Amino acid sequence: MENETERYIVVSKTEEGPNIVTLTVTCADGSMPVFTAGQYINIYFPELDTPEGKAYSISSAPHEPAFSITVRGIGEFSNRLCALSTGDTISASLPYGFFCPESGESDIVMLAAGIGITPFRSMIRDIAHHNPKRRIYLFHSIRTSSDAIFQKELTDLKDKLSHLSVSYFVTRESKSSIPAAFGRRVVADDILSQAVDVENTEFLMCGSIPFTRDMWRALRHAGVSEDRMYTEAFFSH
Repeated sequence: MENETERYIVVSKTEEGPNIVTLTVTCADGSMPVFTAGQYINIYFPELDTPEGKAYSISSAPHEPAFSITVRGIGEFSNRLCALSTGDTISASLPYGFFCPESGESDIVMLAAGIGITPFRSMIRDIAHHNPKRRIYLFHSIRTSSDAIFQKELTDLKDKLSHLSVSYFVTRESKSSIPAAFGRRVVADDILSQAVDVENTEFLMCGSIPFTRDMWRALRHAGVSEDRMYTEAFFSH
């Protein structure tokens, strides 16, 4: 499936934060591809000499009447995406990937760094739709308060999902505008003090290579089994 290519049309564009946009797209025939929460699409700009394309997580949930990706402009490729307008077209793969919990009933810890929250937005909304009693712990590491995209949406979801916990760790501000945010990096003790039922918890990490590597090592050192941890890392592009 990953070798199949589609032409997508941008039908709307939403500013989520400084240099962060959500692009809602449809296939050229007006349909939306079938996908599962946590998957991504590979986008191709042949003129940028990247024949393998670059992967972007789907930020919408499968049941929603929209198909979207959320992009932060941090390089030539992503800046090109952020500059797209309604009506523009892009060439991309169909959805693929296997970044998701293996159990349908386990508790879930979601560890996101910056724009790495995008697949978790999809998963949380999917769980809210299908299994609202499932326990979720989201830890979002960001540089500044303005990087806390989807904050209002997550706050609203907490009113519907009694078992959703959201913690923010702001690393480059002396004082955050986010209530109860921690002004430091997230560490394993922060996670395990909330997710106490480790044997019934799956740990998903998405962010830069150093972030996912360090969190994986810290949790492993704290006794979390390798087979309960899943990572999705990305390069800045």
